[in-house]
Amino acid sequence: MDELFKDFQISCNNCNLDTICLPRGLSQQEIENLNSIIKKSSILQQGEYIYRQGDPFKGIIAIKSGTAKLVANDTEGNEHILNILLPGELVGFDGLNNKKYNCSAIALDVMTYCELPLPAEQFETLCQQVPSIARELFKHSSESICESQNQVVSNKRPAEEKVALFLINLSDRLNKRGFSSLSFNLPLSRQEMGNHLGLTLETTSRMLQHLQNGGLITVQRKKITINNLSSLRAVCSHDLK
Repeated sequence: MDELFKDFQISCNNCNLDTICLPRGLSQQEIENLNSIIKKSSILQQGEYIYRQGDPFKGIIAIKSGTAKLVANDTEGNEHILNILLPGELVGFDGLNNKKYNCSAIALDVMTYCELPLPAEQFETLCQQVPSIARELFKHSSESICESQNQVVSNKRPAEEKVALFLINLSDRLNKRGFSSLSFNLPLSRQEMGNHLGLTLETTSRMLQHLQNGGLITVQRKKITINNLSSLRAVCSHDLK
């Protein structure tokens, strides 16, 4: 596995699908229903697709180890990175509405995932049979909407604030999954990070260097160490005009 994320391993104890994998509050019938559906531990290599934009919806995916990027291609074939997917996070909700995926999910390194294979027309039935799934999936769907809203707001900020917000977002999400929030590896190259933030490669690199010169972070290739999280948050704490 890519050394950058070899320690990012999700077990059933801290996975967003823990209510699927473990009998926490589930009846025996619910457990049996789920055991007959879940497909476990598929493996992808770097650059391989979990699913492609336009593919028929096949189910919800839970990242177990490694990372992935969610991307969309415009009419000219240009790739736009919409989000980064970390271990323990779910993806695939964009395919529920039109019964096909509106974007692509691509492995950034060697990764494993579990799949809840489910035709869109059966999704409501399963949620009725196992309410715990509905609660978890709706919660994650809501988080995804908030993430998209935050990204729109971030696009209006200066370059330094965009980079600071990106690092804070990763820090908060890793902390939520039980990983270190102060020392981690960037899942994206500088070029990909700039693509995601709407910045050039040169600007992205310059802003990281500026934050390092200010003592807020330490950059060692892809490794980021946050030296002062409160000060990093202060970089982007003022309201937009």
